[in-house]
Amino acid sequence: MLVQKVTVLEDFKKRKDRDKRSSVETSIFKGLTDESVRILIERFSSPKTEAEYRNRALLSLMLMTGMRAAEIVSLRFSKLLKAPTNETIISYIKKGGRIAYSVLPDETLNFIREYHAHINIESDYFFLSMPMRNQTNRSNLRTRGLQKIVNSWGERTCAGKLIHPHSLRYTVGSKLLETSGSIAAQKVLGHSTPVTTSKYYTKPYFDGSKFLTWE
Repeated sequence: MLVQKVTVLEDFKKRKDRDKRSSVETSIFKGLTDESVRILIERFSSPKTEAEYRNRALLSLMLMTGMRAAEIVSLRFSKLLKAPTNETIISYIKKGGRIAYSVLPDETLNFIREYHAHINIESDYFFLSMPMRNQTNRSNLRTRGLQKIVNSWGERTCAGKLIHPHSLRYTVGSKLLETSGSIAAQKVLGHSTPVTTSKYYTKPYFDGSKFLTWE
């Protein structure tokens, strides 16, 4: 006979509290350290192969825009615009189906163009799949493909987990929030309000020692 165990309400509350604490503790370590980012930048700084040119362009784009994986693989040259203030802007469809805009630094755009010059293929998409044996046609890079590429870089988050595209987005968001404020971070990440940005990217601690001096 199957006996169902009844959970005591107080025990259930304690378990829920532990789950919440664990979730918070995990979330603040989703990103990479500055050192890990520098290691990746240095690794792809002198590309020779197609994969290295692609990785340099991808890394620069992800670190400068904080875009989601699905947004990155959708980017096209035909969506580039020039802002009134002379920045290069890319339009894309963000999560939720709305049009969003992101600034592309000249260096990032140059890396993407150098990647295309290296593979010598005309395509509207920023990033393409690697060539298959005995095939000449290539498709645009897919979300799963991007995830595998970023995984292959082998870096670890602060929590010790293998890096994935959202790790870089989290790194960008928390860095911007800390250095430039919630509105700047919101605009770069494409959130609807700064409240969303603050909710998910604010660190639950602050180093007050930088400002607490009594000299």
